Amino acid sequence: MDAQSKSMSGAAGNVAPQAAGHEAAVERTAAAFGLAAAVTILFNTVLAWVKDATPALNNLMKAATGHHWRTHGIVDVVVFFVLGYIFLTQGGTTKITNRLTIGLAVSAVVAGAGLAAWFFLV
Repeated sequence: MDAQSKSMSGAAGNVAPQAAGHEAAVERTAAAFGLAAAVTILFNTVLAWVKDATPALNNLMKAATGHHWRTHGIVDVVVFFVLGYIFLTQGGTTKITNRLTIGLAVSAVVAGAGLAAWFFLV
């Protein structure tokens, strides 16, 4: 084998482990923020219920940014990023699994049904 072939095979040998490590890090980040999304979706529903049932909280949220829904959205975004960071640094969620995907879908359906029930029944 000539020198050029050896250097190319050596470079290719280093690329695969680096790419696999990068892919694992990206998947770990996606899984952590996927879990954060599932929790935030449910939190959003609970906050809507509590905010609508508690006029003092609704007024406080309205005073904070000029409209209660604007504050609600900001709180949701903050919860999402904080939870995503916590889940990412804990290291418990490392892969995107069927369970995580189903959990995310179920949380969206449950939250949607919960909001619909709240606005139709209350």
